[in-house]
Amino acid sequence: MKRLVNEAGQAAFGVFDTPVDEVNYKDYALSTPMGFRLPKIFNSLKFNQFVFFGLTGPDVMAGLAVVDLKYLSNAFLYVYDREQGVVTEANKTIVPFSRKIFINPTPETLSCGFSSGGLSVSMQGNKISARSKDIELDVTMDLRDTAPLRVCTRAGYKGWTYTRKTSPIPLTGTISFNGRRVELSSPAHMGLMDWTAGFMRRETFWNWAAIAATLPDGRPLGLNLSCGVNETSFTENAFWVDGRLTKVSTVLFQFDPDNLYAPWSITSPDDKIRLTFQAGQHRAENINGGVVATKFNQMMGVFNGTLATDDGEVIPIAGCPGWTEDHYAKW
Repeated sequence: MKRLVNEAGQAAFGVFDTPVDEVNYKDYALSTPMGFRLPKIFNSLKFNQFVFFGLTGPDVMAGLAVVDLKYLSNAFLYVYDREQGVVTEANKTIVPFSRKIFINPTPETLSCGFSSGGLSVSMQGNKISARSKDIELDVTMDLRDTAPLRVCTRAGYKGWTYTRKTSPIPLTGTISFNGRRVELSSPAHMGLMDWTAGFMRRETFWNWAAIAATLPDGRPLGLNLSCGVNETSFTENAFWVDGRLTKVSTVLFQFDPDNLYAPWSITSPDDKIRLTFQAGQHRAENINGGVVATKFNQMMGVFNGTLATDDGEVIPIAGCPGWTEDHYAKW
C-alpha cells in the first residue's frame, strides 16, 4: 500500500501483510464527532507521533524515543546496567511546539530525530545514534529478515492509530555510559522498534509488554502485547519465533498499580500467552502541561512462562529480558 489514506480522505483499517509506505495524515478528512469538517491546519495540530527503539542483552538494556505531540515534544535515552542494577538516564528534555523534533510519516523508511537540552537522537534507515552527557549509542540494524506487524485501528469516534512493530532485530554496535563501553552484537543482543502515529484519543492509557531476545535453542524471539489502545476490531498483539509471526487475541495485564515491582501476570484468552514479569528497574515520567499530560512507567526486567504458537508448539520462557509499561496520556 503506497498511502494509508485514500483519495476520499478515509484511512484503511486492518492488519497489513505488505508495507504501508506513507501515513499521509494531511489527506485525512478530519472532523468533529458531530460531523463538522475541520480546516486542514488541524490535521497537523492533532496528529501525534512517536518512535521507540529498545535493545536487550545479558549485560544491558537500553531505550530511546522521540515523541511529537505538536504542543510539546520530548525525547528520552537510558541504559539499564543489568549487572549493577543501575539505570543511567539522559536529562529529561521537553520542548514546546515541536521545534527540535521531526518524524517523517514514512514508517518503512525510518527517518526521525531530536536535538535539544544536551540530548541528540538520530534514526535514519538502519542506523541509530544518540548522544547525551553520560551516554553514547551507535547501532546498525539488520532488517532484512524481519516481519513487522502493521495495524491501523479506529481511535475514538473520528480518529485512528497506525502502528508498526518490528521485533526482534539483529544488530551490531556499541553503547557507552559512565565510562563503560559495551560491544553490541546478535544473537546476544537484540533490538525492537515501535513506530506509531495517528489522531489518537484525547485521553487514553495502555499497558504494554515487549521482548527482543534469543531463545536457549538459538532461535530469535520477539513479542509485542498491549491493551487499552489499538483494540478496535484488530489488535497489535503478536510474537515472533525464528521469523514466524503468531497473532494473538486480546491480552489481560494484572499488576499492582501501587507496587509495579510486584510480579505482573500477562495472559490471553486464546491461551497463547501465559507469562509473568518481574521488574528489576524502571524509568518514570510525569508531565502535566495542561493541554497535554503523561504518567509513564516503563519497567525493565525478565519474563517467565510459556508461549503457544499456531502450530501447537509450547515454548518455555525463562529469565527472558524485556519491558512492561503502564501509561496514561492526555494529548
